[in-house]
Amino acid sequence: MTTNPNTSREDRSEQTRMYLLLLALAVILLAVAGLVYVTYQHPTLVDPLVVGGTAAAVLVTGLGFAVARR
Repeated sequence: MTTNPNTSREDRSEQTRMYLLLLALAVILLAVAGLVYVTYQHPTLVDPLVVGGTAAAVLVTGLGFAVARR
């Protein structure tokens, strides 16, 4: 990524926000994958897809609130 001196601070801020959002989504997917793996290895805990879906819903909702607060 090259730095253009004509790029406004707001444009760079928007790009940074987008990169942080993508990074947060990647972390959320990794966390959900970990939860699904653990519950798959230990089926007595809970059905893996239910746990993964619930965790994803909670994390994505939290991320949505964080982005909306900006």
